[in-house]
Amino acid sequence: MIPNISLQEHLVLERLRQRQRKAEQARMLAGLPRRRRLRHLVGRLGTFLVTLGTRMQRLEQRDRPIIGNGMRSEVPL
Repeated sequence: MIPNISLQEHLVLERLRQRQRKAEQARMLAGLPRRRRLRHLVGRLGTFLVTLGTRMQRLEQRDRPIIGNGMRSEVPL
């Protein structure tokens, strides 16, 4: 037991403040968006960009003229 009552009161108040800080941090963290949502958004964006790049490559290949042996030209005209 602490011999000085003011020290004991001080310790009790400090514990109360710590608990209040932890509760406030928990409330703040509860308001933040989940990382899962961010990962999902980044994944969808990546899929979209890959699909877009593939479509652009197909359009580019379609625009190349076909040479006599049935292969497309590697050099744009």
